[in-house]
Amino acid sequence: MKAMIRTSRIAAAFGLGLAALSFASPLHAASPAFSGLAAVADDAEGALTNPAGMTRLDRPTTSLGGLIAQGFGSFEIDEKLTTVDGGDPDSSSTPVVIPSAYYVRPIDERWRVGISLTVPSGFGSDNGGDWAGRYYSDTYSLVYVALSPAVAYRVNEQWSVGVAVGINYTLSDSEVAVNTLMPGRPDGRLETELDGIGLNTSVALLWEPSERTRVGVVYTSASEADLEGTLRVRNAGPLLEAAGLGRLDLDVRNTLPQRLLAGAYHELDEQWSVTADVVWVDFSEFGTAGVALNDRDLALDRPGIYDDVWIVSLGLGKRIDARLKLEAGALYVTQPVSDADRTLSMRLDRIMGLGAGASWTLDNGDGLDFSATLINYGSAPVDTGSNPWRGRVVGENSNPYALLLGVAWHF
Repeated sequence: MKAMIRTSRIAAAFGLGLAALSFASPLHAASPAFSGLAAVADDAEGALTNPAGMTRLDRPTTSLGGLIAQGFGSFEIDEKLTTVDGGDPDSSSTPVVIPSAYYVRPIDERWRVGISLTVPSGFGSDNGGDWAGRYYSDTYSLVYVALSPAVAYRVNEQWSVGVAVGINYTLSDSEVAVNTLMPGRPDGRLETELDGIGLNTSVALLWEPSERTRVGVVYTSASEADLEGTLRVRNAGPLLEAAGLGRLDLDVRNTLPQRLLAGAYHELDEQWSVTADVVWVDFSEFGTAGVALNDRDLALDRPGIYDDVWIVSLGLGKRIDARLKLEAGALYVTQPVSDADRTLSMRLDRIMGLGAGASWTLDNGDGLDFSATLINYGSAPVDTGSNPWRGRVVGENSNPYALLLGVAWHF
């Protein structure tokens, strides 16, 4: 699991934008610009994106997918306004890999069961220990790994329903420098390591008014996880060390917010098809709902800083022949946090993207999907304001672009 932390502790700022996108919708590995989530329902990935769509599969089906994300931007400090030395954070060109696996099996003519194993989200940054914002955010990761069993039932030729239960393992660790305010004394370190399990439920509906048209709706409830672990203080000074405050038990209640997905798929003729999806995610409820230190509750007076997220995606497909289908997609994600409330650890902005893809059917009936999506994750300016202990840090993303390459194998 430590290897997964390092992979998901995304050094480039685009990782935060990708994480916000994955909160807003399930990550369909090889769908250009994450289009066609709610109603396409033609492979085992529906076990996650819309469980009701599993009723369209008439044989046991497995889908294995992977998404590779490569960022090209960096976060740059405004040296004129920043009052702390250290300059820009470390940057990395290492791509991020997000795997996924899905399985659907028919029970009889009406019932289907399925399961998915995914990494639905992962916030993170690894800025290095000596950059200008080290007193606000040094390294930080918040990773979710989800196992989701699902069941679907075909009511009649037009209507299907589905239910899935998400078992979400949450893993979080962070490290931040502490200014000792003592000349010649090195910075202290504040480190936390936490993990826990939360549950949520998805309720899904698929309506097929004709052979060429489908409409899907999926509601996913919030998931609260009680994260337990430790808080360590290093080089904090002799008084704190003598008081035994170098290591404390920490409990944090973390909320993965609810969301509502709705979308449609329509075949214009024998060649052309279109998709449209809209997602609302209750992102204003994301974050820490409670903190306890050595079994003592701590008050959280600051209200949430996040805004609800909306995502819109559009897709266009053209079937070339019985084997090949080409696709294109576009998406827009609203800004999860205002410029005034944005923090160095959560540099989130609006997202725009364009993508293209292809689906190819092999001789044995297996399917291969490929996609490439270029996203712009925004400049995400941050101004921490003046602070006598941590100083003022001002900066924004430069060249905020990333390329997402997706592949999926259906068999």
